Amino acid sequence: MTVQKLKRRPLFVRENRTLNRLIFSENMATLIGVLIAAVHTGFVSIFSTRHVELKWMVFLAVLWVSFSRLWRFFVYADRKGFMRLVQARLILPLLWLTGMLVLWKLNAADIQHDFSVAWSDLIISLIAATGVLSYCRNLAARTRNSAVLLIGSFAVVITIGTLLLKLPACRPVTEAGVHQAADWNVALFTATSATCVTGLIVEPTGSYWSPLGHAVIFSLFQIGGFGILTFGAFMAVLSGRHELQLGEADTLRDMLDSENVNSVRRILLTIVTFTVFIEAIGAACLLGMSSERPWIGRLWDSVFHSVSAFCNAGFSLRDDGFLGMGTRWQVWGPLSFLIILGGLGFPVISDMSDRVLSRFRRRQIPLFHPRRRVPGLTVHSRLVLITTAVLLISGSVLWFTLETLSASSDASIVKRMADAWFQSVTFRTAGFNSVDHGAMHPASKLLAIFLMFIGAAPGSTGGGVKTVVFAVTVLNVWSVIRGRDCVEVFGRRIPTSQVARSLAMIAVGIGIVLMTTGLLVIFEQQPERFLDHLFEATSAFGTAGVSAGITPTLSMPSRLLICGVMFLGRVGPITLLLAMATSSETGRYQYPEERVSLG
Repeated sequence: MTVQKLKRRPLFVRENRTLNRLIFSENMATLIGVLIAAVHTGFVSIFSTRHVELKWMVFLAVLWVSFSRLWRFFVYADRKGFMRLVQARLILPLLWLTGMLVLWKLNAADIQHDFSVAWSDLIISLIAATGVLSYCRNLAARTRNSAVLLIGSFAVVITIGTLLLKLPACRPVTEAGVHQAADWNVALFTATSATCVTGLIVEPTGSYWSPLGHAVIFSLFQIGGFGILTFGAFMAVLSGRHELQLGEADTLRDMLDSENVNSVRRILLTIVTFTVFIEAIGAACLLGMSSERPWIGRLWDSVFHSVSAFCNAGFSLRDDGFLGMGTRWQVWGPLSFLIILGGLGFPVISDMSDRVLSRFRRRQIPLFHPRRRVPGLTVHSRLVLITTAVLLISGSVLWFTLETLSASSDASIVKRMADAWFQSVTFRTAGFNSVDHGAMHPASKLLAIFLMFIGAAPGSTGGGVKTVVFAVTVLNVWSVIRGRDCVEVFGRRIPTSQVARSLAMIAVGIGIVLMTTGLLVIFEQQPERFLDHLFEATSAFGTAGVSAGITPTLSMPSRLLICGVMFLGRVGPITLLLAMATSSETGRYQYPEERVSLG
């Protein structure tokens, strides 16, 4: 046995070295291929002069990745295990080979050239994207600090988005027939706003960016809405891996606020299935909004706005948003409900779907079979639904009342009612507009600031301090008034630690908004627009995306400040909760208690 082991050891080491070299060569070929594809797609002037050489370089990069993965199959000792491990990564090379064979069968040389270049660029980009997702998942499985991983994942997406939006092809052709690249600050601001699903813009999305730029922005807020770790874990489940790695599942459990690790996979499937289903229905309902455009343009507009609404991103391909369109049924109906559903949070969606499925299964039980009682919604879900309903109704009534009392209000009652409903919905985190927010009454702006600060529900695509945090804080005040020592709701007691965390998040949020407002006033030197600066700061922190009209005119320091606040508003509350959750261990000693005066 010992002799056999000694004889097989050099072969084992040699196999490992070969595998490592192949993996390294694949990564280098993918990196080179992606860089050349970016040059291909983004820099049109280079594409027109050096397209033949660049085409062959991308072709060779994809060819080497495909050959290397096939070689690894023969080198790997456990070939069945290898197939289970990388079967999803073999799909893209096979698709590329199939597409190239189909193009080779075509007779038109122009079609072969143009489509083969585009097909190779697409496949190498998808190979690189799957590699990044795989790396993030492996990092999630190894790290013990979920907060740092979350911040890093969003920072990576913002960096990649900025580089992509900087490509000249992401801008439309000028009158001189050339593509002019976007400024770095515009690309960074737009990528940050899209990834953090905020919606604040310094340049009109529809006219400033080309269709390729629109696609990049679309990808950013879709990934930003899901979260790169959630997206990567779902791709792993979709590719055939029925179980997630323990560390990865534990990280996702913290991010999704799941009760246990075993439910993470089910929540992932519920999230993505529900998201795709709702976004598809929303896109079908929004097809009539762009009836003047060709059917391809109408389809793209509807999909873009549907995903933007569900992700609470607030990006619109219309330069003026939905200004003056509040009475159209697509705006107050499907668009509003997409925003509401996206703001409920994935835990609530999962809980509601479980209850619906439980009732459906209960109906399938035979008549004389003992029936189990269908459990009700959790306290979290009921708090979210009730708080959301109260904020929507009260926000609509208050905005309608305040704007009706305004001396400049001359719109019909139907239009004011439709605008009141849509503003109450969009102020929370969506970022769309059907009225000019800069022209609103100051009292209406204060109402908007209050709604933006609260934001959406935990675990959703929206920002703010979250509806549950607001509800728990209000319940805590009510408990103090009643003379109770604990917070009680729906026959349950909220843990004291969660009450303390809610108060901490409220305090941190107020501090960030006030500090940002003060810096904006200092940078812009316009103290008379203090309310607009407060409006802008709260919109950035709550990732609401609505603006009083001052975002495009902000100076460079203010733009960078808003970028930082948008990033902090997207990852800050989640990071704070993760940090507090991971530091739940109490000290082994306690100081003596002593009362202080509170008033």
